[in-house]
Amino acid sequence: MGAGLHHWACFLAEQSAQLSVKGFLHGIGGAPWGLVGLGASVSAAVEAAALSEVEVSLRRLARHYIPARYPDAVPGGGPGEHYGPEDSQEAIADAAAVLEAVDALWRRIVAASER
Repeated sequence: MGAGLHHWACFLAEQSAQLSVKGFLHGIGGAPWGLVGLGASVSAAVEAAALSEVEVSLRRLARHYIPARYPDAVPGGGPGEHYGPEDSQEAIADAAAVLEAVDALWRRIVAASER
């Protein structure tokens, strides 16, 4: 983000959130794909509303998976022309919210298993 590569910051925020959720699911024996689907898999595997507080963040981040990387994904210019500082700030905040929610969920599971 600091280098002005807002499309890249958005994609990396999406990847951070995706890998966090994938890591959690692998930790409990699952292996699904896709950020929104990953959130649903966590909820199904653990409890109905496990990541419901970050559902909007998951959806916003999922939108960056393709258009932030591919020069022909959006008509009228490459990704760098379609992303600005407000996009990368929002994506980084969304990724932080997802990481925090996944960490909290993992801590709850670990604490429950230690009882």
